[in-house]
Amino acid sequence: MLPEMSDEDRAAALERAALARRTRAEIKALLKSGSLSFQDVLDRADDDDLVAGTKVKAIIGSMPHMGKITTIRLMEEIGIHENRTLRGLTDRQTEDLLAHFS
Repeated sequence: MLPEMSDEDRAAALERAALARRTRAEIKALLKSGSLSFQDVLDRADDDDLVAGTKVKAIIGSMPHMGKITTIRLMEEIGIHENRTLRGLTDRQTEDLLAHFS
């Protein structure tokens, strides 16, 4: 059962969710345009929980020249589960992704 929330709590939660969607959409758009590198995203994830909670699949799929199939194959090759977030990457997975995108 869900906890009871006041109208103010519900409004605050909706605002936080909207901020998270806007932040993630902005990151993905900057990646797609080439204005932001994978390393830049990792640097932002160190400081911003919203970015750190972004799914790796969404980030990789937003990189230039990365389609759905290529993204899935790269993640399988590196050993990244499809639901993994940026904060959940191991050091080896991060290094492999950086090597791929540099």
